[in-house]
Amino acid sequence: MKSKDITPLIMWFILFVGIIVIAFIRHNRFFRVYHEYTANLDIIFIGLYLLWMLIEFRVTKEDVKTEGKKTSDFMTCQLYGFGQALTFLTALWFSSVKRVPNISHFIGLSIFLFGGLYRLWAVRTLGRYYSHRVRTVSKHQIVASGPYRLTRHPAYAGMIIANAGISTYFFNWVTICVFLSILLPAILFRIIIEEKVLFEIEGYSEFAKKRKRLFPAVW
Repeated sequence: MKSKDITPLIMWFILFVGIIVIAFIRHNRFFRVYHEYTANLDIIFIGLYLLWMLIEFRVTKEDVKTEGKKTSDFMTCQLYGFGQALTFLTALWFSSVKRVPNISHFIGLSIFLFGGLYRLWAVRTLGRYYSHRVRTVSKHQIVASGPYRLTRHPAYAGMIIANAGISTYFFNWVTICVFLSILLPAILFRIIIEEKVLFEIEGYSEFAKKRKRLFPAVW
């Protein structure tokens, strides 16, 4: 029997539990910030993030069924997951530059929601071809509908936008540095590795000529 790589599943579980634990600690540390307000925006944001994780859990679970040697990740899955986890965990752990709720909190939350929904739209559009692992499936076809009409990697664009929203909402310099120096480079490196596989699929070269990778007219 060929071994399965359950690393993404373990990382998902550790992150989910870690968020709950640190969120509880954060709530006790900064409770007074929101005690005069109708709702605690921090709790709402954390709840939305956990909901996002639960929605994507189906993909994580399916990835366990893929033999590691059939993928072409080169550890990008682990690096990408580590960067994503560290970005949000540092956002929760460190104090924000601006603790009092203000317009930047609502801007950050809005950016996060847009990025998350855009990513989920891309994942849903790609269907069975989407995976957290770099791999192809039998009779792999090019999908050019939905957000893929605009760019080649809208799911990654959504991830970048969502984490930019996290960095804006929980604004602290540690999170900003993690996002820019770990998560963003991990995503860009993963795209380079992934496209080496995708360009072997018939029709992808023509598909790529008409679209930028992440953002129209940028890259």
